[in-house]
Amino acid sequence: MFFVSIPVLHAQEKADTSGLKTYSSSVFDSKDTALSIVSSVSKKNTDQLQLEQVQQLSQGVLIQQIGNFNAVRADLDANKVNVSVSQKGDFNELLLIKDAKTISQNISQQGKNNSISDYSYRTNYDVKTEMIQNGNDQKIQSYGTNSISKDMKITQNGNGSAIIILNKLN
Repeated sequence: MFFVSIPVLHAQEKADTSGLKTYSSSVFDSKDTALSIVSSVSKKNTDQLQLEQVQQLSQGVLIQQIGNFNAVRADLDANKVNVSVSQKGDFNELLLIKDAKTISQNISQQGKNNSISDYSYRTNYDVKTEMIQNGNDQKIQSYGTNSISKDMKITQNGNGSAIIILNKLN
């Protein structure tokens, strides 16, 4: 006797558990379109949330560096710190050592081989300064904070300039 065995195969379709049922709509005409729209809405919400978080940032140090061999050292002691640093170029250096009531500082270095050294020890002032360097081989050295320098703005343009600021306590 000869037995011939014929295999019997059963196929089963996987159920759609994604929660998106097939339906007709002018906006969601297919599952791919629906997922694409949900994805873009989700991305917009994420971007908006990140923007709101940055706007609500009341304390911190934000550093943006574009170039090679840029360096930042920030030793800050205050009730509220809001420091923004932008370095675009090569070999730029920033040294911030501050102890103040509050510190709000914007620093921008654009060019090569620029340096800023800013020291303030044990001051009772709300320090709000801005330092901008546009060019090459520029140097700023600032020591101390008083009523005149607590809202200081320094802008250097060109090449090879240097500023030294000595603040006497009053």
